[in-house]
Amino acid sequence: MSEPDQTEQWSVSHLAVTDLMTQLLGLLRDKGYNPSNHISYDRRNHHLLLDQQVTAGNPDIRSMYNAYLEACRKRDEELEQVKQMPKTDLGF
Repeated sequence: MSEPDQTEQWSVSHLAVTDLMTQLLGLLRDKGYNPSNHISYDRRNHHLLLDQQVTAGNPDIRSMYNAYLEACRKRDEELEQVKQMPKTDLGF
């Protein structure tokens, strides 16, 4: 099987972010937290921000959050690579 192209790699990275975000929200709920009260969105960096008090007292939440942030970083790198790809003339 051939290696995925840049847009496919970005898609895979984006799906990984979505999956980890879902897992993180579920973990927060399982631990008794209401995500609406402890999460905000960083528009500049395009990822969720989690209250430090939540991560400080919960190593499993901190670990999941760090995995989510790493996935976001990888997604952003993949997006930058896609932006550097030559533009295709579709003939319109």
